[in-house]
Amino acid sequence: MSVNWRVAVYTVTSFLVVTLPAFAQPSASTAPLADQSSRSSQISVADQQLIRKLEEAGYTQVREIKSTAEGIAAKATKDGKEVSLVADSSGKFRER
Repeated sequence: MSVNWRVAVYTVTSFLVVTLPAFAQPSASTAPLADQSSRSSQISVADQQLIRKLEEAGYTQVREIKSTAEGIAAKATKDGKEVSLVADSSGKFRER
């Protein structure tokens, strides 16, 4: 009987040693939010150029930049209103 008890203890211990470290890893939802400086480092150079060009044209809060069939789409604020924009491959942009 003592052999079965030892096997059970070994099995449970092995299971805990293997699985507990996985549970200790922080999930994406509990990780702290990235600050502005790390977020800007994740933006591509082309996106940074587009943001700068839009800001020079009077747009603020440029966000949600993504590639679409039309070009690079983004949302921004101008004159207090939220607008959707699309920029073509030459860098020209227009409101949608």
